[in-house]
Amino acid sequence: MIELAIIIPYYKITYLDHLLCQLSRQTNKKFRLYIGDDFSPDSPHDTIKKYNKFLDIEYKRFSPNLGGDNLVSHWNRCLEMLQDETWVWMLPDDDLPSPNCVEEFYKILYKIKKSDEVNTFNIPLRIINSEGEIVKKDAISPFYQDNYEFYLSILKSERGISLGDNIFRKKILINSGGFVSFPKGWGSDHATILNVSASKKICCLQNAWFGFRQSGINISSQVDDGDQKMKARFFLAQWLKRNENIFPQKPSLEFYRYFYWKGEYYFLYEWDLTVSVFYNLIRLRLVCLKNINPFSLVNLLIQKILLKCSR
Repeated sequence: MIELAIIIPYYKITYLDHLLCQLSRQTNKKFRLYIGDDFSPDSPHDTIKKYNKFLDIEYKRFSPNLGGDNLVSHWNRCLEMLQDETWVWMLPDDDLPSPNCVEEFYKILYKIKKSDEVNTFNIPLRIINSEGEIVKKDAISPFYQDNYEFYLSILKSERGISLGDNIFRKKILINSGGFVSFPKGWGSDHATILNVSASKKICCLQNAWFGFRQSGINISSQVDDGDQKMKARFFLAQWLKRNENIFPQKPSLEFYRYFYWKGEYYFLYEWDLTVSVFYNLIRLRLVCLKNINPFSLVNLLIQKILLKCSR
């Protein structure tokens, strides 16, 4: 029985060949690969044909395009392609897994005594550039963590998180509503892993790695859409407040401070300055810190303007 489904929510052709090549080199090929085409203008047929003899590929072209307006809706409709697999791995079309990811997944799956204690496997993150070269390695998480410990380490910037570095138990993912939707899919990976892993442990595939590509053409690399991303971060903060029961303990004030400070960092150093970005930063501050403190906000705005002028 094939227990693992890998889904590529396809839109960009740029790195698809790289990804399929890496999947064809997996040391364990006991998986079924689904490619859900989000009505892309670039046909993947020739690339898929190249790897059909190496991989068990199911392809479907969806219509209309959803990613332009609601990226997460496309992820969720891709789940409809699945068959009888138990685990699902949503793998973006520009990222790269290490060649032993599937092998390590099965090795750990069969090793843990009670697999129903785990609904999520996490793969250590590495940042790769447009050429696929590793430019940063995150710290490796403990073998077992609850979702509070896991997420606090992310808020403290001790490690990162992306859509593709998580393998979910399919039944729990679907029964919990699928991938949690926020604008641009920003924070949807965070909420989904927390939601699916509620009351269970997150298990780390410590001997594998997942390459998250910072190519300059993906959503994470964009700086002119900060209005949508800050709004998404505000929505994620509200979602966390409403769903604190998914954690084994009530999130502390420190937890929300770190969450807010990350948003402040994006405001200062990552995204373009707009009224919407600043407005949603204020709303984020109210949710996380429960105060506005106009003097510090004015100071923050001045810092942003000075940074912008210095570039």
